[in-house]
Amino acid sequence: MSKKATIKDVASDAGVSIKTVSRVINNEPAVAKNTKTMVLKSIKKLKFTPNKDAQGLRSKRSFLIGLLYDNPNKYYLSDVQSGSLNACAGTNYNLVLQECKNNTPGLITKVTSFIKNADLNGVILTPPLSDNTKLIAAISQLNIPISFIAPPNKSYEVWSAATDSDAAYAMTNKIVAMGHTKIAFIKGHKDHSASKARFEGFCKSLEEHGIASDSDMIMQGNFSFESGYNLAQELLKKKNKPTAIFCSNDSMAAGVIKYCYQKGIEIPKQLSVTGFDDSMIAHEIWPSITTVRQPVQKMSKHAASALINKISGNGSSKDLTKTFKSEIVIRESLGKAPK
Repeated sequence: MSKKATIKDVASDAGVSIKTVSRVINNEPAVAKNTKTMVLKSIKKLKFTPNKDAQGLRSKRSFLIGLLYDNPNKYYLSDVQSGSLNACAGTNYNLVLQECKNNTPGLITKVTSFIKNADLNGVILTPPLSDNTKLIAAISQLNIPISFIAPPNKSYEVWSAATDSDAAYAMTNKIVAMGHTKIAFIKGHKDHSASKARFEGFCKSLEEHGIASDSDMIMQGNFSFESGYNLAQELLKKKNKPTAIFCSNDSMAAGVIKYCYQKGIEIPKQLSVTGFDDSMIAHEIWPSITTVRQPVQKMSKHAASALINKISGNGSSKDLTKTFKSEIVIRESLGKAPK
C-alpha cells in the first residue's frame, strides 16, 4: 500500500514552501499564477487530499478588511476609498467602510463589535482615528493587523504617510515670496496630527522670515467647507485684515473663496488663498486653488496593499511602511501682495 502524500511532499515536488502550498489550498490572494499552477499540478500528480488542518486556515479568513474613518471632508474620503479599492482589486479581499466619530462615548465598543461582527482580517485607520492610542490598543487586543494612514507615530509596523510639515513650510515660503507678511492660517481638525504638523511648518517659515505670528490670524477649523466659509468671515471683518489665507485643506480654502465671491473680494488681486491636499475641488472651483498635492490615493493604496501583505505573510517589513513626498501646485488663487 502506497504512502499517502503529505503537504510536505507537495511542497517538495512543486519546489515551493509548505506555506505556499497552504495558500494555494486555501485560495489565498498574492500567489503568483505560475506558482499556483505548479502546486495544483503537484497536488493532482500526488493525489494529495488536504486534511482539515490544512483547510482550517481558510475558516480563519473572511478576506474582509475594514476602512475606519472620521473626516468631514468628502473629497479626502473619496481619495482614501479609491486608493484602498485599487489595492483590493485583483485579490480576494474586499473593503468594508465604517464611519466612527473620534473621542465619542462608546467608540471603542462600537469599533471592536464591528470588527468582530464583520469578521475582519485587518483594519485601516485614517486620521484622527490613527492618532487615538486607546482605540489602537483595543483593536490590537483582537490580534488583527492594523494599517495606519498618516499616523503621528512611525513606530507602527504598517503605515503610509506624507511630509505635512515640510510641505506646509514650502507653501508658506511661496506665499512670503509673493510679498505677503499678513498671513492668516486656518487649522484643520484639532485631533489630527497632520493638522498640527501643517501648522508647525507654517510657523517655522514665518519665524525664518522674521514675520511675527499673530494669534488673531490663527483660526481653528475642522477641515469642512463650512468652517472655511465662517472663519473667512471672521478674518476679513478684522481691522487688520490678512492679505493671504493659508488653509489646512482645499475644502476650507473653497469655503474662503465662496465668502470672498459673495462679498466682492477679488482673488488673488485683493486676497490670496492657498489650500492643502490637491483634492478634486482645488481645480474645479474658480479661481482654482494653489495647493499642496498630497498623494492620498497612493498613500491609501499602499496602506491597503501593505495590510493585505501583512495578513498573507508576504513581503519584508521594509515594504510595509512608506513616506510619500508632497509637491506645490501653483494655480490662480495665489498672487502678489496688494500694495
